[in-house]
Amino acid sequence: MYKMHTFENSTWDIEDDEQALILNRVGDAIALFNAERRLTLFNDKFREMFDLSADWLSQRPQLADILDRLVAKSFWSAEQRNQVMAHCDEPTLQNQAMPLQQANQTYLELLVTNTSNQGQLFILRDLTRERQSQLQLAGEVHRLRFLLGLTEKLQTSDNLEEIGKFALNYLVEAMGAAFGDVKVVSGQGKNRVAGPLTNQISGQFIATYGKPAIAAMETVLQQGVKYGEGLLWDVVDTGKPMFVENYAEHPKSVPGFRHPGIGQLGIFPIPSADGSIIGVVTLESRTLQKLQEAPQQDMLLAACRTLGAAIERAQSQERLQRINRDLEQASRLKSEFLASMSHELRTPLNSILGFSELMLKQLPEDAPRKIGHVKAIRRSGQHLLNLINDILDLSKIESGKFELDLENVSVQNLCRECLSMVQPRADRKRLLLSLELDYRIDRVNLDARRVRQMIINLLSNAIKFTPEKGKVRLSVTLAYGSQLLDDFRPDDSTVNVSTPYLCIAVTDTGIGIPPEKRNLLFRPFQQIDASLTRRHEGTGLGLALTKRLAEMHGGTVSLKANTAVGSTFAIWLPLHEMRHVAPPSAAPVAVNQPLSGPASDCEACNGQAILVVEDQPYNQALISEVLEMEGFAVDLVSDGHAMMATMNSELVTDNSLPCLILMDVQLPGVDGLTLIQSLRQHPLWQSVPIVAVTAMAMPGDRDRCLAAGADDYITKPIDFDLLLQKTRQLTQTPAAD
Repeated sequence: MYKMHTFENSTWDIEDDEQALILNRVGDAIALFNAERRLTLFNDKFREMFDLSADWLSQRPQLADILDRLVAKSFWSAEQRNQVMAHCDEPTLQNQAMPLQQANQTYLELLVTNTSNQGQLFILRDLTRERQSQLQLAGEVHRLRFLLGLTEKLQTSDNLEEIGKFALNYLVEAMGAAFGDVKVVSGQGKNRVAGPLTNQISGQFIATYGKPAIAAMETVLQQGVKYGEGLLWDVVDTGKPMFVENYAEHPKSVPGFRHPGIGQLGIFPIPSADGSIIGVVTLESRTLQKLQEAPQQDMLLAACRTLGAAIERAQSQERLQRINRDLEQASRLKSEFLASMSHELRTPLNSILGFSELMLKQLPEDAPRKIGHVKAIRRSGQHLLNLINDILDLSKIESGKFELDLENVSVQNLCRECLSMVQPRADRKRLLLSLELDYRIDRVNLDARRVRQMIINLLSNAIKFTPEKGKVRLSVTLAYGSQLLDDFRPDDSTVNVSTPYLCIAVTDTGIGIPPEKRNLLFRPFQQIDASLTRRHEGTGLGLALTKRLAEMHGGTVSLKANTAVGSTFAIWLPLHEMRHVAPPSAAPVAVNQPLSGPASDCEACNGQAILVVEDQPYNQALISEVLEMEGFAVDLVSDGHAMMATMNSELVTDNSLPCLILMDVQLPGVDGLTLIQSLRQHPLWQSVPIVAVTAMAMPGDRDRCLAAGADDYITKPIDFDLLLQKTRQLTQTPAAD
């Protein structure tokens, strides 16, 4: 134990070894200087802290000499020495601590206190441990902020490059790297390429080696590193990081990166969720510490894992976008195909149904065999038309272009109407049709046309699959969700047991549904018996369309379980508003009235002329005959160019204009929509009413025709009752008696 050294004129008089022992036990270094700034007192801690000789200190050196020796021993810098001298000369700094960081990474705190005899007391406290703890805490906080920020980026940002740049900036700083980059692996097998996601090059590196060298390195990055080139593929294949002391001299280094400015290199794998390597992080370090020994390894590995999750998510989103684009294209091609097929099929069907209707009106009653043949033609054509309509309806629903036309409807009248429509088919098989009504419910808000379509589908199936002399019952009841739970349903939608439903059920005594075949129900183009020898015609669209229409109403469909013979199909439509008192219904509208007979003369229409723009000869003949039977005069134009010539002819006057134009849309030369737009802009023709008559029956076709300037729209095959009704409305001509 060193004793305290005492000198004359000391203001701090230690008289014995016991007092010296007490001062030596103080943890801080202590030195006392007199008014002439000579050392008069010090403890062992002061001598040991700076490795000073006790003999030299006992010679009472000046403060300046002591500081010079600390500089010579490389404890302090010359600048720190001057700062301490200035600190001692400044009275206002009394009792203010001065931080000092020594070259040996020791952190000190100097406190200078003036004594009563104009001397100064130096107290030097070693804060290295506290400082290291603070730095470790700050570093941990910094790392945690980085991890939190990286996690937030991953959750909130879809920009993979932004996430990679955020991670790389931190890693370059934390690892003391001159530059770094993130590469993502794409392709399969030997066709893989590691392309750059982002890179970071320090300004010092650019300033030292120049922009041309950096540009050459970035060019190599942008081209990507092919499989087998460079060291990174060893990391991808093994999943283990690689460290290289001298990359420029390594035989497997990428030629464009063999730069003398590159020091030690670390290549770190970016793993995916299944452990495969989908990218690498490359860092170049200039510090003496090896990258594999850096304390930031945990952050580096965490960043690589997060980058892996971000890359996988970005790749998944890219795959989904590509799949969506393919699905959109497939949907568009399907819509184009259906539109084309609709036109191609409806055009000949128009002639088949129209001419068969005319033949039935003109055949004598004493030719039953011919009448039966013509009715078979008409029935087959109508069946084909119904199939086309079902396909188009299903396509509209799937494309999201299907809208309900809700109105307050009497369900009881609707059901009676449906039964009357299928009665002839039931009579041919001698089936007993019955109707059961729940008089607690009558008027409901629904789309009458679509609900009628659903009921007809179920009744038609029941009649088709029920043998002769069987029974088919249509029932309408007020039911609740709890009654639906035991039925077989094609979906797993949640059912609220207390929700009131309008339940429309069709029960038959037909062939029944085997339990193993129920999963085939309600799927498009699926039937219970799909073999080549099946006895029942159809495409399997009826139940699929019924299901989708029920879902459009917010409801569902079901099949009664445990039915050994026959089946019960039900439509469940939720009742959002119960109506006990029904308002008076509107006047009934006649449905499917036959064409009126030929007029005896032209008095009914006053000989008005209708211009028919149609390119198909059969349709020309059919439309002309129907209109002439009603007493109209018919003019024909067969293509778009001829119509343009007619419109611009100088021979046309106000008195010679037709009273109505029936415009086909798909015409050779100039299409009907262009002709309609031209007619609406022509000063002479713009007032003539126009009805678009077309086989275009896809979603949006009606709106396009009306937007072009048509007054109305009729699809092919033409409903001639509807055509004559619209013709009379637009020409203000009364119906012929």
